[in-house]
Amino acid sequence: MFEHYSLSEIIRFLENKDYEKFIIADNYASVWSIDSMEIIIEAPDNIIPDKNAELTVKVLKNLDECVSKAHKWLEHFNIKKDRWYPNALDKGFEVNGIYTGSYDCGHYPSKTYGFTITFGCVNSYPCDFTVKFHENLWPFAVEEWVV
Repeated sequence: MFEHYSLSEIIRFLENKDYEKFIIADNYASVWSIDSMEIIIEAPDNIIPDKNAELTVKVLKNLDECVSKAHKWLEHFNIKKDRWYPNALDKGFEVNGIYTGSYDCGHYPSKTYGFTITFGCVNSYPCDFTVKFHENLWPFAVEEWVV
C-alpha cells in the first residue's frame, strides 16, 4: 500500500530535495497524492534532476490553471454516438496522474521536454486522455488511449 500526501507536502518534499517519500526505480520517481493522483517524475539513473523537480513544483503550484487549459482540449471529444458509453463524458474528467520529464510526442524523432496530465472520466469509460504540455505550461496535444 502506498502512502498518500497532500500536494503541499509533495511540493515541500521536492523543494527541499527530500525524496525519501518517493518510490524511485527504473529511472522514474513516483508519489501519490491524497486524491489518488499519481505523480511520476523522470529520474535518469534513479536520481531526480533539479530541472524535473522544479518543473513538477511549478506544475503542482499551477495545477488548477493547467487543468483549466487541458479542459479546453478535452472539450473536443464527443462520444454521444458511442454504442456503449454515450454518456461517459457527461460528468467530466478527473486527474489521474501527472508526468514530468522527456517523452515521445507523435511522429517527432526527438523527445519533447515538459509534462503531461492524464484524465479519466468521472463516469465509467474504458479510455483515458493525456494532455501534453510544454514546460511553459501551455498544452499542445491530447491523446486518447484504452485503459
